[in-house]
Amino acid sequence: MELNHRQKQILATLKANEDVQIDHLAELFSVTTQTIRRDVNQLCEQGLARRVHGGVSLPATLTNTSYLFRSEVESTAKTTIAEAVAHSIPDGSTIMMGIGTTVTKIAQHLLGKTSLRVITNNLQVAKILEANKHIEVYLAGGLMRREHQDIMGSSAIDYLGGFEADIGICGCGSVTESHHAMEHESLEADLSQAIIANSRQTWLVADASKWSRFAAVKVAPLASFDRIYTNKCSLPGDLNIHLLQDE
Repeated sequence: MELNHRQKQILATLKANEDVQIDHLAELFSVTTQTIRRDVNQLCEQGLARRVHGGVSLPATLTNTSYLFRSEVESTAKTTIAEAVAHSIPDGSTIMMGIGTTVTKIAQHLLGKTSLRVITNNLQVAKILEANKHIEVYLAGGLMRREHQDIMGSSAIDYLGGFEADIGICGCGSVTESHHAMEHESLEADLSQAIIANSRQTWLVADASKWSRFAAVKVAPLASFDRIYTNKCSLPGDLNIHLLQDE
Protein backbone atom coordinates (compact mmCIF):
# COMPACT_ATOMS: atom_id res chain seq x y z
CA MET A 1 0.00 0.00 0.00
CA GLU A 2 1.43 3.40 -1.02
CA LEU A 3 1.76 5.95 1.75
CA ASN A 4 -0.08 9.24 1.55
CA HIS A 5 1.69 12.56 2.10
CA ARG A 6 0.66 12.86 5.76
CA GLN A 7 1.80 9.30 6.54
CA LYS A 8 5.21 10.09 5.07
CA GLN A 9 5.36 13.19 7.27
CA ILE A 10 4.41 11.10 10.31
CA LEU A 11 7.34 8.76 9.56
CA ALA A 12 9.67 11.75 9.28
CA THR A 13 8.39 13.02 12.64
CA LEU A 14 8.99 9.60 14.22
CA LYS A 15 12.51 9.50 12.80
CA ALA A 16 13.25 12.82 14.47
CA ASN A 17 11.54 12.07 17.80
CA GLU A 18 11.36 8.23 18.06
CA ASP A 19 7.90 8.37 19.65
CA VAL A 20 5.07 10.89 19.45
CA GLN A 21 1.67 11.24 21.12
CA ILE A 22 -1.46 10.95 18.96
CA ASP A 23 -2.78 14.30 20.25
CA HIS A 24 0.45 16.01 19.26
CA LEU A 25 0.29 14.57 15.73
CA ALA A 26 -3.33 15.68 15.36
CA GLU A 27 -2.37 19.21 16.35
CA LEU A 28 0.74 19.17 14.16
CA PHE A 29 -1.20 18.21 11.02
CA SER A 30 -4.42 20.07 11.89
CA VAL A 31 -6.62 16.96 11.68
CA THR A 32 -8.69 14.96 14.16
CA THR A 33 -7.23 12.30 16.39
CA GLN A 34 -9.44 9.77 14.57
CA THR A 35 -7.74 10.66 11.26
CA ILE A 36 -4.29 10.29 12.82
CA ARG A 37 -5.25 6.94 14.33
CA ARG A 38 -6.29 5.67 10.89
CA ASP A 39 -2.93 6.75 9.46
CA VAL A 40 -1.06 5.21 12.37
CA ASN A 41 -3.00 1.95 12.14
CA GLN A 42 -2.04 1.62 8.47
CA LEU A 43 1.61 2.33 9.26
CA CYS A 44 1.56 -0.30 12.00
CA GLU A 45 -0.07 -2.86 9.70
CA GLN A 46 2.85 -2.41 7.29
CA GLY A 47 5.45 -2.73 10.04
CA LEU A 48 6.55 0.89 9.68
CA ALA A 49 5.54 1.91 13.21
CA ARG A 50 4.25 0.44 16.46
CA ARG A 51 1.65 1.63 18.94
CA VAL A 52 2.74 2.70 22.41
CA HIS A 53 0.60 4.05 25.26
CA GLY A 54 -1.15 7.15 23.93
CA GLY A 55 1.03 7.40 20.86
CA VAL A 56 3.19 5.79 18.21
CA SER A 57 6.86 4.84 17.95
CA LEU A 58 9.38 3.53 15.47
CA PRO A 59 9.45 -0.28 15.18
CA ALA A 60 11.99 -2.31 17.13
CA THR A 61 15.34 -2.60 15.32
CA LEU A 62 16.66 -5.99 16.43
CA THR A 63 15.77 -7.26 12.96
CA ASN A 64 15.82 -5.41 9.69
CA THR A 65 12.80 -3.21 9.03
CA SER A 66 10.75 -3.38 5.88
CA TYR A 67 11.98 -2.11 2.52
CA LEU A 68 9.29 0.58 2.41
CA PHE A 69 10.27 2.04 5.79
CA ARG A 70 13.98 2.04 4.97
CA SER A 71 13.32 3.83 1.69
CA GLU A 72 11.78 6.72 3.66
CA VAL A 73 14.71 7.17 6.07
CA GLU A 74 17.42 9.71 5.08
CA SER A 75 15.98 9.74 1.55
CA THR A 76 17.71 12.99 0.53
CA ALA A 77 21.10 11.75 1.72
CA LYS A 78 20.59 8.43 -0.05
CA THR A 79 19.80 10.21 -3.31
CA THR A 80 22.92 12.37 -3.03
CA ILE A 81 25.07 9.30 -2.35
CA ALA A 82 23.44 7.35 -5.18
CA GLU A 83 24.10 10.10 -7.73
CA ALA A 84 27.78 10.30 -6.75
CA VAL A 85 28.28 6.52 -6.90
CA ALA A 86 26.56 6.16 -10.27
CA HIS A 87 28.64 9.02 -11.71
CA SER A 88 31.83 7.22 -10.59
CA ILE A 89 31.02 3.93 -12.37
CA PRO A 90 32.59 3.80 -15.86
CA ASP A 91 30.61 2.55 -18.83
CA GLY A 92 31.49 -1.03 -19.67
CA SER A 93 32.00 -2.04 -16.03
CA THR A 94 30.90 -5.27 -14.42
CA ILE A 95 29.40 -4.47 -11.03
CA MET A 96 27.81 -6.40 -8.18
CA MET A 97 24.99 -4.67 -6.34
CA GLY A 98 23.79 -5.92 -2.98
CA ILE A 99 20.86 -5.25 -0.70
CA GLY A 100 19.41 -2.00 0.55
CA THR A 101 17.47 1.05 -0.52
CA THR A 102 20.54 3.20 -1.23
CA VAL A 103 21.79 0.53 -3.62
CA THR A 104 18.38 0.61 -5.30
CA LYS A 105 18.64 4.38 -5.73
CA ILE A 106 22.02 3.88 -7.41
CA ALA A 107 20.30 1.69 -10.01
CA GLN A 108 17.95 4.57 -10.83
CA HIS A 109 20.95 6.74 -11.69
CA LEU A 110 22.60 4.06 -13.82
CA LEU A 111 19.89 4.12 -16.46
CA GLY A 112 21.87 6.61 -18.55
CA LYS A 113 24.83 4.23 -18.98
CA THR A 114 25.50 2.95 -22.51
CA SER A 115 27.11 -0.35 -21.48
CA LEU A 116 27.07 -2.17 -18.16
CA ARG A 117 26.92 -5.67 -16.68
CA VAL A 118 25.17 -5.96 -13.31
CA ILE A 119 25.06 -9.00 -11.02
CA THR A 120 22.61 -8.64 -8.16
CA ASN A 121 20.30 -10.29 -5.66
CA ASN A 122 18.29 -7.08 -5.33
CA LEU A 123 14.88 -7.43 -6.99
CA GLN A 124 14.30 -3.69 -7.22
CA VAL A 125 17.67 -3.17 -8.90
CA ALA A 126 16.79 -5.77 -11.54
CA LYS A 127 13.34 -4.26 -12.07
CA ILE A 128 14.75 -0.76 -12.57
CA LEU A 129 17.59 -1.73 -14.89
CA GLU A 130 15.43 -3.78 -17.24
CA ALA A 131 14.39 -0.44 -18.75
CA ASN A 132 17.84 -0.05 -20.34
CA LYS A 133 18.53 -2.63 -23.05
CA HIS A 134 22.26 -1.80 -22.93
CA ILE A 135 22.58 -3.06 -19.35
CA GLU A 136 22.96 -6.82 -18.88
CA VAL A 137 21.34 -7.95 -15.63
CA TYR A 138 22.25 -11.26 -13.94
CA LEU A 139 19.86 -12.09 -11.09
CA ALA A 140 20.83 -14.56 -8.37
CA GLY A 141 18.39 -17.29 -7.42
CA GLY A 142 17.43 -18.44 -3.95
CA LEU A 143 15.07 -17.49 -1.13
CA MET A 144 12.94 -14.46 -2.04
CA ARG A 145 12.30 -12.12 0.89
CA ARG A 146 9.23 -10.17 -0.17
CA GLU A 147 9.39 -7.60 2.61
CA HIS A 148 13.02 -6.76 1.78
CA GLN A 149 12.80 -7.16 -2.01
CA ASP A 150 15.86 -9.36 -2.28
CA ILE A 151 17.04 -12.95 -2.76
CA MET A 152 19.13 -14.72 -0.14
CA GLY A 153 20.66 -18.07 0.74
CA SER A 154 23.57 -20.32 -0.21
CA SER A 155 22.50 -20.59 -3.84
CA ALA A 156 22.61 -16.79 -4.21
CA ILE A 157 26.10 -16.71 -2.69
CA ASP A 158 27.26 -19.53 -4.98
CA TYR A 159 25.87 -17.63 -7.96
CA LEU A 160 27.86 -14.51 -7.12
CA GLY A 161 30.95 -16.69 -6.81
CA GLY A 162 30.71 -17.45 -10.53
CA PHE A 163 31.64 -13.87 -11.42
CA GLU A 164 34.47 -11.42 -10.84
CA ALA A 165 33.24 -7.85 -10.76
CA ASP A 166 35.17 -4.65 -11.34
CA ILE A 167 33.20 -2.99 -8.53
CA GLY A 168 31.11 -4.45 -5.72
CA ILE A 169 28.61 -2.12 -4.04
CA CYS A 170 27.38 -2.91 -0.53
CA GLY A 171 25.00 -1.23 1.86
CA CYS A 172 24.84 -2.05 5.56
CA GLY A 173 22.43 -2.10 8.48
CA SER A 174 24.64 -0.08 10.82
CA VAL A 175 28.21 1.02 11.54
CA THR A 176 29.79 0.51 14.97
CA GLU A 177 31.97 2.89 16.97
CA SER A 178 34.87 0.54 16.18
CA HIS A 179 34.20 1.17 12.47
CA HIS A 180 32.72 -2.13 11.35
CA ALA A 181 29.94 -2.40 8.78
CA MET A 182 27.19 -4.55 10.30
CA GLU A 183 24.04 -6.36 9.19
CA HIS A 184 20.94 -7.48 11.05
CA GLU A 185 21.04 -11.13 9.97
CA SER A 186 23.71 -13.67 9.01
CA LEU A 187 22.08 -14.14 5.59
CA GLU A 188 22.62 -10.46 4.85
CA ALA A 189 26.21 -10.40 6.11
CA ASP A 190 27.08 -13.53 4.11
CA LEU A 191 25.72 -11.94 0.94
CA SER A 192 27.76 -8.75 1.38
CA GLN A 193 30.88 -10.77 2.16
CA ALA A 194 30.35 -12.69 -1.10
CA ILE A 195 30.28 -9.39 -2.99
CA ILE A 196 33.49 -8.30 -1.28
CA ALA A 197 35.19 -11.64 -2.08
CA ASN A 198 34.26 -11.53 -5.76
CA SER A 199 34.99 -7.88 -6.62
CA ARG A 200 38.27 -6.18 -7.48
CA GLN A 201 37.09 -3.04 -5.70
CA THR A 202 34.40 -2.75 -3.04
CA TRP A 203 32.45 0.40 -2.28
CA LEU A 204 30.31 0.91 0.83
CA VAL A 205 27.29 3.22 0.80
CA ALA A 206 26.14 4.31 4.27
CA ASP A 207 24.18 7.43 5.17
CA ALA A 208 24.76 9.08 8.55
CA SER A 209 21.78 7.36 10.19
CA LYS A 210 23.68 4.04 10.11
CA TRP A 211 25.92 5.29 12.94
CA SER A 212 22.93 5.67 15.29
CA ARG A 213 21.55 2.15 14.80
CA PHE A 214 22.31 -1.32 16.09
CA ALA A 215 22.85 -4.48 14.06
CA ALA A 216 24.48 -7.60 15.47
CA VAL A 217 26.34 -9.34 12.62
CA LYS A 218 29.75 -8.17 11.39
CA VAL A 219 30.29 -7.74 7.64
CA ALA A 220 33.75 -6.13 7.40
CA PRO A 221 35.83 -3.32 8.91
CA LEU A 222 35.44 0.01 7.13
CA ALA A 223 39.16 -0.05 6.33
CA SER A 224 38.59 -3.04 4.03
CA PHE A 225 36.47 -0.98 1.60
CA ASP A 226 38.18 0.82 -1.26
CA ARG A 227 35.66 3.67 -1.07
CA ILE A 228 33.03 4.75 1.46
CA TYR A 229 30.27 7.06 0.25
CA THR A 230 28.56 8.80 3.17
CA ASN A 231 27.29 12.09 4.58
CA LYS A 232 28.73 11.22 8.01
CA CYS A 233 31.35 13.72 9.17
CA SER A 234 34.31 13.23 11.54
CA LEU A 235 35.49 9.80 10.42
CA PRO A 236 39.14 8.65 10.63
CA GLY A 237 41.43 10.18 8.04
CA ASP A 238 42.91 6.83 7.02
CA LEU A 239 39.58 5.72 5.53
CA ASN A 240 38.87 6.44 1.86
CA ILE A 241 35.82 8.60 2.54
CA HIS A 242 33.82 10.30 -0.18
CA LEU A 243 31.97 12.81 2.02
CA LEU A 244 28.77 14.13 0.51
CA GLN A 245 26.47 16.83 1.85
CA ASP A 246 22.66 16.59 1.63
CA GLU A 247 21.23 18.87 -1.01
